[in-house]
Amino acid sequence: MWKSLLPGERVILGDTIRYRPSTLNLSYKEIAYQVVKTELHYFEVIEKTDTGKPGEEPARKVIKYMDIGYHLGIEVWDSGKS
Repeated sequence: MWKSLLPGERVILGDTIRYRPSTLNLSYKEIAYQVVKTELHYFEVIEKTDTGKPGEEPARKVIKYMDIGYHLGIEVWDSGKS
């Protein structure tokens, strides 16, 4: 189940995220990303793909925590294992 990431919440390595579907970012709503690095003020993600080409590293995106809830809507996949 997708849950909204609220301002002040953090992600951990391996989390699956996506942009919250809205009229502004319809092209991103079906793309899932995996968290590959976390720092104090930001985290980095790469696009999750089933077919990765050997030797080719996917592009990384940096997301600042301060943008979440103000400029970005992010959802985190919660598998229900708490």
